[in-house]
Amino acid sequence: MLRRIAAFSNSIVVRVVALVLAAGCISMLALAMLMQTPVAGRVFNRAIQDNSNSMAELVWLIESAPVEIETFVLAAYNTSSRIAEVKDGFGPHLRANAYKKGLAGSGTSDVVARIRLRDIRFRTLGILDWGRPLIEGELPPLNATTVQQVAVRLQDGRVLHFWLAPRVSFEERPNLIASIVVLFVVSALLIGFASWIVIMRPIRQLERDAQQVGLAETSLAVSEGGPRELRRLSMALNRMRARLAGLIHEREQIIVAIAHDISTGLTRLRLRMDEKPTFSPEELEDDLVQMEHLVSEMLAYSRAESPLIEPELVELGAFVERVASAAPGFIAFRNETKQAFTMVGNTVALRRLFDNLIENARRYGRGFIGIRLVCKADGLEIAVEDDGDGIPADALERVFEPFYRGEASRSRLTGGTGLGLGIARAIARTHGATITLANRNEGGLVARVFFPADLAT
Repeated sequence: MLRRIAAFSNSIVVRVVALVLAAGCISMLALAMLMQTPVAGRVFNRAIQDNSNSMAELVWLIESAPVEIETFVLAAYNTSSRIAEVKDGFGPHLRANAYKKGLAGSGTSDVVARIRLRDIRFRTLGILDWGRPLIEGELPPLNATTVQQVAVRLQDGRVLHFWLAPRVSFEERPNLIASIVVLFVVSALLIGFASWIVIMRPIRQLERDAQQVGLAETSLAVSEGGPRELRRLSMALNRMRARLAGLIHEREQIIVAIAHDISTGLTRLRLRMDEKPTFSPEELEDDLVQMEHLVSEMLAYSRAESPLIEPELVELGAFVERVASAAPGFIAFRNETKQAFTMVGNTVALRRLFDNLIENARRYGRGFIGIRLVCKADGLEIAVEDDGDGIPADALERVFEPFYRGEASRSRLTGGTGLGLGIARAIARTHGATITLANRNEGGLVARVFFPADLAT
């Protein structure tokens, strides 16, 4: 579960959303901090001026109404953007301000004159100053992060405190349009900045790494960092690089081996020409056949992963049975599957695959060749078995390398070029299958060709 959450949180979408939200929170915090600076004075002055009439009328009501209904009067005045409360004194931090006092007395109500000559003091509460008493319960709730406090002394000596939340008016059309434009621009900048951090920087790094990637074994691989999607892309590029490097290494081995074998044959021909000036064509036949066989095997290997014949539907059970019946000698064939396994494949290439495995079993076995088809939970397995001496455990994988042979000779009696198993594996890979070798407990070797279930049509 934790792995799934970690993988989900590492995706590009989640990172972009998280960065946009973080940038939005930082912007709101910056705006709240800005409201504590002198720059916000105009907003607070607007709050005092807009509430001048309501403050004067509340002062008149508190002074005129009986004390018993004072609480109800205050409750009727309080809203989500303004609250009022009667206290015994001004308290600390409140200061007189002639300009703000003029704004407080600038209303048009008939009772505004009641506060113009009063002792009025002011205080601007920023996010920290307002939040602390709000959390501690000293102030009633108010939907604001910054507040303008106004305190007016009443006739009985008590002080009426107002807390006013500054607001921006969108009633005028130019202000509304300007606000929408600013919001759109800020949102676009935040999303662009988040996208650059999350997507563009890793992509640029991936581009720089890709330009330096080579196919040599000592070359640097692409760095597998960044979001989940880009990391998967980097891993896929590294796998492709490793595969290409392996293919190039195989082709180099093929070229070196062919050059060696052909030069060996030419050397034998030259030595024979030096021994006697004339000789019959039969004396050249053996060397020419071996070189011709080598070249044909090399061509088959190079074309194994890119067959030229169009694919067709192949029912593997019947197909392998036909291949086994057409092969020379007796082959013990057993089909243990209960249903057909049909896939799209190249019949010529698949026949070459199983012919190579059967020929390998005949060449290194003692006479027994068996083929079993077994239905697995995740696919179909075709096993080709023999009763030979097997292969050392450290060579079970190396025998798939081009020109590698379990025994050193290349005589026509014991074997060929060492490309048979390599060709079989290349054909299997082209069809989405895999080939593995293992030694049998009762002796001999088993070659397992596995076709995944998703290949079936």
